[in-house]
Amino acid sequence: MDVAHNPTIASVSDFSKSPSIMANNAIKKAKPLVMPMMSAFFPHLDFFLASIFNLFLISCNPPVLITNLSCFLFRKLAYFSLQLTPMSLNLFNVLILVGCAQGFFLSILLGRTTNFRRKSNGYLALTIFSFSLNNFYYFLFDIGLVQIYPIIFFLPLSWTLLIPVAFYFFITYLIKPEHQPSLTEKLLFLPFLVDILFKTSMLFAFMLNRKWLAGHIGLVNQLNHSIEVLSMILAIALLVNGMQRVFRYQHNLKNNFSAINKHTVGWLRNLMYALLALWFLWSLPYAYELATNQFSQWHHYPLWIGMSVVIYWIGYSAYTRREVFEAANFQTPTKVEPVLSEKTDDHYQNLLAVMKTKKPYLNPELSLEILAADVELSAGYVSQIINKKQKSNFYDFINRYRVEEAKELMANAKFNHYSLLAIGQEAGFNSKTTFNTAFKRYAGVTPSQFKKELPSEV
Repeated sequence: MDVAHNPTIASVSDFSKSPSIMANNAIKKAKPLVMPMMSAFFPHLDFFLASIFNLFLISCNPPVLITNLSCFLFRKLAYFSLQLTPMSLNLFNVLILVGCAQGFFLSILLGRTTNFRRKSNGYLALTIFSFSLNNFYYFLFDIGLVQIYPIIFFLPLSWTLLIPVAFYFFITYLIKPEHQPSLTEKLLFLPFLVDILFKTSMLFAFMLNRKWLAGHIGLVNQLNHSIEVLSMILAIALLVNGMQRVFRYQHNLKNNFSAINKHTVGWLRNLMYALLALWFLWSLPYAYELATNQFSQWHHYPLWIGMSVVIYWIGYSAYTRREVFEAANFQTPTKVEPVLSEKTDDHYQNLLAVMKTKKPYLNPELSLEILAADVELSAGYVSQIINKKQKSNFYDFINRYRVEEAKELMANAKFNHYSLLAIGQEAGFNSKTTFNTAFKRYAGVTPSQFKKELPSEV
């Protein structure tokens, strides 16, 4: 947010004429400074302190205080609404506020609920909290509250430098829960810490010496622009890095599992596409504003509302598909060995014999490790054999056998009373979607089409 283009903060040179003079007088009288100063900046400090105190008391005795507190909040909020400029509340910023509330709730849920207690979910909670805090910060600007309390501008509530770092570690620990961060990774938090230090120093400058702040407002604006640009660069760099790691992990899953629906991170890939779209909604309007020197809150409504939608989507996924947040479902793919041995052909023939006689593919949970144990070879070596001899990965290798098994079952009169889903399960598939997709890919038709085309006597 640019100080020079904010209607309230642009007149920073007038800050010295504000009620902060009361604090200067208090210094001369050697009285405590905190409460007079805060009262000068927050004329309704009693509202905030009383709210905090009542919330504490409610936790101790809810039945007695909840009615009084509700009336108290309604009275104060009604008073605030009369001080806001007309049209300061609209459908867009109300949607933003709702998204903020859900984001704060979801971050607490991910961070504290037992079922979600994973290191990866902790970083996801931090990402969502930062998202929500940023949106709430700009919501306060949008409704005009900064015109009542200019100090809001200087509060360190914009955590744009933390969002990409928190999301980076979320991906890292989701894919590899045992990951140990390197020194370089730890240094990713440094820009955020420096930013918080800078904003905190500006907050104290506003509280203690507004004349000095007015004289250096140009430098403050330049630093704010630099932080914004740095945030954009860091965000796109870590987002691209995360997308590469997710794509690589998704690819490696097919070399290790015959059924990947419980391990897939496709939902995360879609989330990253959404975040990439948000990055463009962030960077393009900002570049336009810098180029034209025309700043408007309306330019950023798509970004803020988009962030609220993303938060809602994550919350919906957490409620309906809790398993996608379970880090235990993600295992580090086995590394393959670089060279094949001289007995590769013999081992390959043995592998085919095991597939024909023991039919390990009928196990829905078959993995590369299990198959390797059946043929008494290392998992990496078996993966190399499949890649070289079959020109495919483990996932395709196994599911081809399952499709052929399903064809045989459908052609067998003993299974005429079986549904297509039951036949798929008999063949080793653990979901209808996977069965239909694999059958269409390897047989060229859907299971229902294949069954219709069978001879009538079958």
